[in-house]
Amino acid sequence: MVPVKGGEFLMGDFGPLVGQKLPFSINQDDKVLHKVVLSDFSISKFKVTNDDYNKYLQITGIKKPPINILVKEYPSLQKGDYSVGVTWQQAKDYCQWLGKESGKKFDLPTEAQWEYAARSRGQYIPFATNNGEFLPGKNIPSQDELSEYTDGAGIPIYPVGKYPPNLLGLYDMGLSGSEWTNDWYASDYYSHSPVNDP
Repeated sequence: MVPVKGGEFLMGDFGPLVGQKLPFSINQDDKVLHKVVLSDFSISKFKVTNDDYNKYLQITGIKKPPINILVKEYPSLQKGDYSVGVTWQQAKDYCQWLGKESGKKFDLPTEAQWEYAARSRGQYIPFATNNGEFLPGKNIPSQDELSEYTDGAGIPIYPVGKYPPNLLGLYDMGLSGSEWTNDWYASDYYSHSPVNDP
């Protein structure tokens, strides 16, 4: 786990505030920039891998979920060092199991915690890479590498920790698969979310 010092930041699409003053996202649900103040928290340095999740299933005796049709067509996505693809509830249950086993508090990060960590404590960094830029073949995979990693599918999934972490030392934030947060989705949430620890 990586400790993250809390603080204040503007959450949402900050593109209009920097550079060419253009939005980074075409989504409308992140357009309301709003102040957020977070307490200190910790977040995992790496995504949960297939190996991690399979170990949890083995220890707990929970039946392995059916294999997604996409994964069946591209067997490399089942490799042990790839990020696991699970439902929100499965991810939540895994976190709670980690907490029970370790005696520490574990949970999915909130969306605010995730964005703050991905942006290296809320800085105006457009990409959660080692330098805030996408450099194929250096800090993200090239198209050829993606094709190699995914049996020719070319989808953006690759081995966890393969490329440099962001400035906080977190790997693959917003890259190589999807991430769950602890929040429920509402299209207008940014308009009325609380300021402190949403």
